[in-house]
Amino acid sequence: MERLTDDVYRLRSTRGSYAYVVEGPESVLVDTSLPGRAQAILDELGALGGSIRHIVVTHYDVDHIGNVVPLAEALGAMVWLPADDVPYIVGAKPRPGVKRIIAAVSRPAIPVHFQTVASGGRVGPLEAMASPGHTPGHLAFRTEYGLFAGDALTTRNGRVTALPALLAWDRQVEGQSRRQLLQGFDGWIFPAHGEPLRWTRED
Repeated sequence: MERLTDDVYRLRSTRGSYAYVVEGPESVLVDTSLPGRAQAILDELGALGGSIRHIVVTHYDVDHIGNVVPLAEALGAMVWLPADDVPYIVGAKPRPGVKRIIAAVSRPAIPVHFQTVASGGRVGPLEAMASPGHTPGHLAFRTEYGLFAGDALTTRNGRVTALPALLAWDRQVEGQSRRQLLQGFDGWIFPAHGEPLRWTRED
C-alpha cells in the first residue's frame, strides 16, 4: 500500500485500475479494480489496520466494480453506486458500445445490497461530483485532500488527459466534465489510470 497524503492510500494490488483508501472515522474504499483481485485487496487493507465503512464506485466499468460484492461481504461495508449508472450495473440496461462486449466477457457479481449516491451527496468524507461522459452516470469524489477522478480524467507524463475516445459514452460531454472538474481546482488528482498529480489552480 502506498501512502500518498496524510489519509490517502493507493492499493498496489490494483495496479492498472487503481483503487484508493481514504482513512478516517468513516474510512472509504474508492473503486474495487478488476475482477479476481479481492483477496489481494483484502490483504493490503489488513496491513492498514482500520476498518472500511464504505465502498464507493465511480462508474459501471468492470475494472471499477469488479470486486464490489466479495469486498463488501468480507469487510461488512456499505456499497454506494452512482445513481445514473445503476441500471447498467444491475443489468436493466445494456452498456453502450464496446463496453457491452467487455461486460459479456468479464462478469463480476452484481451487488444486491447498496445505496445510491448522486452529485452533491456525501459518503463519509467524500462529496460526489457529477462527471458524465465516460459513462452516463460517472461520479468523481472530492475531499480536502484532492479529487478521486475515476475515469473522468487520467494522467500521462505529468499532464491531465482522457482515456481513448472508443471508451467514452459521449466524448463531448466527457470533455465538458473534465473542464468543470478542473476549473478552479487546486489539489491532488487521484486517477484510476495514471499517476497521482498535484494540480495547480487554473481560473
